[in-house]
Amino acid sequence: MSPGLQIYGKEETVPFEQLLAWASNTNRPAWQKDALRRLAEHGELTEDDLSALRYQIKTAEGFPAEEPPETVPLAAEHLSEASSDEPKTVLASLGPISNVDRLESGQPPMRFAVNGITLIYGPNASGKSGYCRITKQLCRSLNPKALCGNVYADTQPPPAEAGVAFRAGGDDNPKTELVWKSSDPPPPELARISVFDTASARVYVDKQRKIEFLPYELDLLNKLGLAARALDEEFKERENVLDISINTPLPTGYKEGTGAYLLIEKLRQETVFDDLPTEQALRNMAAWSEDHQAELDSLDKQSKDDPQIMARQRKEVRLLLQSLKGDVANTAEKLGDPAVEALSQKQKDAVTKNNVAKAAAHELFKDEPIPDVGSEVWRQMLKYAREFALEVFLDGEPPQIATSGKCVLCQQELDGDAAARLAAFDSYLGERAAAEAAATVLDFENAVSDIQVLAVKTKRDIQTMLAGYIALTQQRKENAKTIKIFFEKAGERLEAVKRIMNEETYGDLGNLDDLPASPAQLIEDEIAALAEEIKELDNLERDDEAARKRAQQYAELIDRKKLGEEIDLIVERRDKLEERHRVAACRTQCRLTAITQQITRRRREILTPSLKSALTDEQKALQLTHIPLDLADRGDLADSIVEVALSAQQRIANNSDVLSEGEQRGLALACFLAELKEIGHDHGIIVDDPVSSLDHSRMKAIARRLAEEAVKGRQVIVFTHSILFHYMLNDEARRSGIACHKEWITNLGNDRFGIIDDSQKPWQMKPVTERLQEIDLARQALEAAGYVCNDEEFRGSVTDLYTKMRTTWERVVEEILFNKAVQRFRYEVMTQRLEAACFDATNDYPVIFEGMKRTSHYSGHDHAEDLPPELPSPDDIDGDIGALRAFADHARARKKELEKSMGAYKEGVEAVLI
Repeated sequence: MSPGLQIYGKEETVPFEQLLAWASNTNRPAWQKDALRRLAEHGELTEDDLSALRYQIKTAEGFPAEEPPETVPLAAEHLSEASSDEPKTVLASLGPISNVDRLESGQPPMRFAVNGITLIYGPNASGKSGYCRITKQLCRSLNPKALCGNVYADTQPPPAEAGVAFRAGGDDNPKTELVWKSSDPPPPELARISVFDTASARVYVDKQRKIEFLPYELDLLNKLGLAARALDEEFKERENVLDISINTPLPTGYKEGTGAYLLIEKLRQETVFDDLPTEQALRNMAAWSEDHQAELDSLDKQSKDDPQIMARQRKEVRLLLQSLKGDVANTAEKLGDPAVEALSQKQKDAVTKNNVAKAAAHELFKDEPIPDVGSEVWRQMLKYAREFALEVFLDGEPPQIATSGKCVLCQQELDGDAAARLAAFDSYLGERAAAEAAATVLDFENAVSDIQVLAVKTKRDIQTMLAGYIALTQQRKENAKTIKIFFEKAGERLEAVKRIMNEETYGDLGNLDDLPASPAQLIEDEIAALAEEIKELDNLERDDEAARKRAQQYAELIDRKKLGEEIDLIVERRDKLEERHRVAACRTQCRLTAITQQITRRRREILTPSLKSALTDEQKALQLTHIPLDLADRGDLADSIVEVALSAQQRIANNSDVLSEGEQRGLALACFLAELKEIGHDHGIIVDDPVSSLDHSRMKAIARRLAEEAVKGRQVIVFTHSILFHYMLNDEARRSGIACHKEWITNLGNDRFGIIDDSQKPWQMKPVTERLQEIDLARQALEAAGYVCNDEEFRGSVTDLYTKMRTTWERVVEEILFNKAVQRFRYEVMTQRLEAACFDATNDYPVIFEGMKRTSHYSGHDHAEDLPPELPSPDDIDGDIGALRAFADHARARKKELEKSMGAYKEGVEAVLI
């Protein structure tokens, strides 16, 4: 058993033991175990991940699958989190890289110090963020982003590749070197190194004025809950579609008690899954053969003389005709010529009354600044506004829309003119013209609505309903044709009327095809005739067993044949019911109860005084104690967070209204550092631009804090574009006695980004010696280009060269004459360095004065118009460079002599003993 790991004040025997135990529970759905593994390895679930998880759920619930899904449950080796009892991993180098953004391929690897701090400096647009994104893929990050190739290229680039070297375990262990492809999982050893940047800070300001901090274990569970919710919503959408389809009535007319009837009765939404008939059972019941037909013909022949069967047939037909009678009456009422004429008249009345009302409004309000006052849209808006005012200003004097003191539309105070205008508008709404217009429009809209929802039975529907009626006699077969023609023509007329309403060509209502006479009386007469026939047959009914058996067998065959005609529709319903049950089971797998219970349980265990104390310590260290904070926990469905909330006494809309960007960034880093004990006391960290938007003092505090972590044994790698922070962290490393390795990234233009080269460090960070070397190279480049002093094409190059010389004169003063006692980017004066300060005012000042004057003349200053625009001759350039170099060498020699003499002074005079 590994030694205990202290996590937020709670003793654990194995890192994340409770998470692993919860995930491995046999009752846990397999997809959740696999989802946790995907989250642990990659930090987020992609659309492909969700698709794979959805496939796992559906396959587990019996949906057909081409091949079994591959599920890999969460295990200890998948957890993208370090712990104190795991071997320490140090990153040795990164690169060469290829197919990442527009970063230059074939660059030498970026190397990292394994015993201190590595500082990687790169200005904006240098490619620094591209290298940081690679580390987020390789190491522990809660927000890794997929690596992209050059999005400006014409073709899709191949997968990204990066060389990486690391050592896991002690100093005696060998270094591992490999080429990692973005399509492959990263080496698990690198998961012990954590990356911090803005996106993965896990601290943000939300709309509820909460700064939210989510530890790693809860983050995994929370994202699992969000995935469960998203998948459940997808299944719910499918469930809703199925419910609508299932609620469509099935064909009727089956005799109660037959085999077909009993099977169809099970095709209901409330039927449990195990009671659903199989497709094969339905098709077996619907099978129809020549033997079945022969038996039916025989029974049919017998039934012609069987009063019981004949009566049953007529009773069923009478019920169908009674139902059809109501449909005929409703159709004739809504689509007959009187109804169409009434609809046309209502449309004309609405137009007429609306024009009258609009004209009246125009006359009343012709001086108003907004046109179309009095239109239908305007009246509707005003009507709703008046009704709203009546609801909210119950105690106001009528009309409340004008007397409430505030406009219910714009919420502004009403002055006298505005109130009078609204009162006039309100009065107009009550006048006859507006009231009649509103009434006629509403009447027409109701008529249109009635037509839009009207449905007419199709020819196929009527054929199915009248099948038994047609079989009775030849005359009734002819009657059925009359009824079918009526419904067919009514359906055509309905479609025509709907098309006219949609196209608003109401004049075409007078050109509709004629609707056949209503068959209502024919149906009424047939219902009466059938009643008489049933009465006569009931009087002849025999109560013998043979007749009952014949009737039952006849019903079985009739329903079997009917089922065979409708089997595809019935099977489709059965399949949708089965899918509905399986979808419901899938939703059961997505229930949040167990996830939220575990989140709540672990949240309460993790949120201890230890974490609160750690965060308080980090606030002090990063100078954030001026922000009053409360640490609390809460959950909302799948969401569960540890809240770092502002203790504001006054109401604020958003924390971002109070906290600056720098405070938010500083607080994010404080939460990250507070959690470091969970990821092991000496595991490495990579920090990307931790001081964005921070002031000088907080930069210093963060530099000191990161140096402290390096002193503890962590490998600390920092990407930054701030030269000031670069100086600070380098200085803190020196003070703390730890190594500080520097890498430099830049761009050379022409799509050359991510250039790793020590010579490309920023000019202001180069010492005098390196500057003089670069000045020599610039002079050689001028000579190679054929420099002549009367050619203006060389002015830019000469100006750049003399600018470098001028700033180097300044650096000589800082670095050599004053021995760095006073430096830019440092807020303190290094008084002890004055021991080797070597400024000789009498001799040095004239040389420096003339050198600065000479270089300033050619370094870009604006000259008077009457001065000749001459450039220095090659000999002048060599002389100016020589003067600078000679003075630097002379000052450096004096500085060394002073250092020797000051050393002797510190030692004192040696005593002589006899």
